[in-house]
Amino acid sequence: MTTMTIDLDNLNEEGVYEAFRVEGNESEALNDSYLELYGLIGRDAMLKLFKYFRGDKIECPMRLYRPDYIADLVSQTPERRERAKIARAGGYTIKFIESVLTKRRKATETEEDLHEYHTRGMYGSGA
Repeated sequence: MTTMTIDLDNLNEEGVYEAFRVEGNESEALNDSYLELYGLIGRDAMLKLFKYFRGDKIECPMRLYRPDYIADLVSQTPERRERAKIARAGGYTIKFIESVLTKRRKATETEEDLHEYHTRGMYGSGA
């Protein structure tokens, strides 16, 4: 049997992986979550995730895209059916995305009203 050499001064995930002779023995060596990641994204990406996120719980939302981003795309499309397709492709209903756009529009109107209020003064322009 060959002795294992690990340089503790220059320790990195790839070096340990090689020193532990994991290549080809992943199912015996890796914890279940990392074995699943190994199968999905490969060794290098799995080791990178381990390096940056080990010990953390990673939450993967049901939707890849933010609703505001989808709302921006929808707002550029005049046809309702196309808007609905874009919303669905992003994982949202058109009703939800339209509510995002409505909230955004109301917030903009409120900001404009406040700006006008402060610009004209509390009691109007007095003219």
